[in-house]
Amino acid sequence: MRRIIVYSIIILIPLLLINILPLAHTEVNSNLYRKRIANITISSSIIKRMNGNDGYYSFEAFNIIPPNVTPTVINIATNAYFGESGMIPYNKIINIPRGNYSLILMNVSISEHNGTQYDRAFYIFANGTPIFWGSTQEILNSTSEVDLTLFERLLSGPVEFQIVLPNYIVPKIGITGYYLVNVTLYLYNGSPPSNLPNYFIPLFTNSFGYSYTVLTPNKDIAMQSLNIPNGTEKSMLLLFEEGGEDDEFWYANEPAIRNIEVYYNNELAGILNPFETIYTGGINLFYWKPLTSINTLSFHMPYYIDLTPLLALGSNVTLSVTISNLILAEEMMQSPYFTWDISGVLMLWVNSSNPLISGKIINMKSNLIDTQPILIPGFTGIYYQEASNYYINYTSILNYKYGREIASSAQSGITIAKQTFSYFNQYAFLDEKFSESSYEKGLLNSSLLINANYPISFYYDFFVAPITNPYIIPYNATYLQNGTISMNPSYSIMYINGKYNLTESLEYNLNAIGGFSGILEIINQYGGAVLVGLTSNNAVVTKTLNAVYLVNGIGFEENFFAQAIQNNTINMAGYLVKYYKSFMKVSDSYNSNALNVYSKTIKELKYYHTCDKLGFNFIKLY
Repeated sequence: MRRIIVYSIIILIPLLLINILPLAHTEVNSNLYRKRIANITISSSIIKRMNGNDGYYSFEAFNIIPPNVTPTVINIATNAYFGESGMIPYNKIINIPRGNYSLILMNVSISEHNGTQYDRAFYIFANGTPIFWGSTQEILNSTSEVDLTLFERLLSGPVEFQIVLPNYIVPKIGITGYYLVNVTLYLYNGSPPSNLPNYFIPLFTNSFGYSYTVLTPNKDIAMQSLNIPNGTEKSMLLLFEEGGEDDEFWYANEPAIRNIEVYYNNELAGILNPFETIYTGGINLFYWKPLTSINTLSFHMPYYIDLTPLLALGSNVTLSVTISNLILAEEMMQSPYFTWDISGVLMLWVNSSNPLISGKIINMKSNLIDTQPILIPGFTGIYYQEASNYYINYTSILNYKYGREIASSAQSGITIAKQTFSYFNQYAFLDEKFSESSYEKGLLNSSLLINANYPISFYYDFFVAPITNPYIIPYNATYLQNGTISMNPSYSIMYINGKYNLTESLEYNLNAIGGFSGILEIINQYGGAVLVGLTSNNAVVTKTLNAVYLVNGIGFEENFFAQAIQNNTINMAGYLVKYYKSFMKVSDSYNSNALNVYSKTIKELKYYHTCDKLGFNFIKLY
């Protein structure tokens, strides 16, 4: 189970599972002990079952406004059942009509039934290729979407879809929920983007036939040998990642830096910076209801590395992915349970009638430095800091039978981590800044520019005291936690290929404050627990988003604001107090006109907003 992990605290509630700072600790150069963030869920015996609903309890802030045409609708899954599913995929072959589509969107809607369940990881693959990564909502239901236009050449004709929701049912600790999943494709007719990839190689394919592997301190590298088709004129890596177990909140560990390193024939080809996703049960029991954290239901900050310059190294390729500091984390934290789920695809632009004759790398630079953890004992606690930076640049000349291409790719980034912790509190800050730029000139004329900044900070104070014998499991303990968290990520991408120009930017702000207290029953040696008594509960969460999405200079600007609160020990679904979402049309001249503006102040959670691909609706929740 992804959410029942080492150093976890599990607290069971019908349709609700959550995370907080755990009971486990480790000694670091002194007698002070360090608490770690983990998971909690709530016992159904201490609350009333919440009412059912017809609308979406949780939805993502970012949406793409489709063109004003009626889409072709393809149902991939209708109420697909996930009970004791594990990693076994739901398989279905769908015949997608061939055509010209200017936009392809996929909607994922998930509902939870029959009681308590965790927020689970959620993946969708097409012919083994990852096209969607996200998670379930740990209470009631959720909806999210993803833009799949880049995969148009893959999503044509008969396609085998594999939906993976690693769910587990454990009735003895009250985890009984199952999921029903609906997945729908929306194909919008129009001029398709030029020069889309036409060849896809899923990476690290497992025994079920889809791209998925797990990295740990004992297996911290994934490796695959590939044969690049002759006539490949462009090569792009797309990678998905997710920290799990002790590394679900990796930015709160020591060391706190996790660089995702990609090697191409043993040469450092790129670095990817993981996003600090906080799932709907993450860090605090009640923060994310009904307002989700950032990148929770659907990951929207894609990880690309332009590998085209490295085509000069030949067609026989060994591609490797590793995560930095996993072995050191095991040594420092005295735990082997640092895991990362990795999935990826190599997207190729292949012209088999124009084979590559020769290639030469004319510039090759790569540098990665990590200071490693610096721990300083202080009067009130331990201070930790660490920094990492990298620079990578490749430029090549590629000679084909019918022409020449110059390809260049450059990346740079810096990560800074700081923490202070003691017996009863912890402050943590981590900031990742990075950029990537690449271009191809000659046969193809394309470019990619990515800039991102992922800062996160949090502070927690907590108190835990056993009230029965802590050496005999299960045992009971009193627990109290209060804290704040702030995330202010920004991400922008400009991708130009021929006459196609995609520009997208997202600027988020997320702030949460609150806490809870109660009685825990510790159920295993790793700190897993059930909250059997809740004595206090309060939280305020505010989330804003400004996003711009343009195709060839035309699109929209989105502004989003929402605030949700918790203030009840019986009805823990929470409710919205403010909600505003607007879309402004943006044209070539960047003149803005109101496209769709609506706002709503909600004193009680009676109406909730959802978006389908044909319009916007308010749907009755209770």
